[in-house]
Amino acid sequence: MPLSGTDAASRSPRVLRVECMPLDCGGAAIVVELDRMPERTWMKSLRRVLQADDALEGAQAKFDGRFVYVVGVEGGGHRAQHRVAQALMATEGAFASGAGLQRPSAGTALSGTMTT
Repeated sequence: MPLSGTDAASRSPRVLRVECMPLDCGGAAIVVELDRMPERTWMKSLRRVLQADDALEGAQAKFDGRFVYVVGVEGGGHRAQHRVAQALMATEGAFASGAGLQRPSAGTALSGTMTT
């Protein structure tokens, strides 16, 4: 029996925090803390959204329990942090609706707490 959009949305993890972490080797990683461990389909959706975003070219999501580490981001850390927040919003929408994934649009705000 297929899940409705409401059921899928209830399984989507909630973003608690998005932070930029400078790396010793140069560059930065974006760290996302979720309220629970994401499902495999949600992880795949986030990876697809990140790949579709030209501003995050080369970025990869690494998952460790409730944490997502987006590594390989180029440019300013705060800009990358904003783009990852947009990707999270696009992932949530696509996961909840089951629709095709689209590139995050400029000006999309992230619901929940976000620290810099």
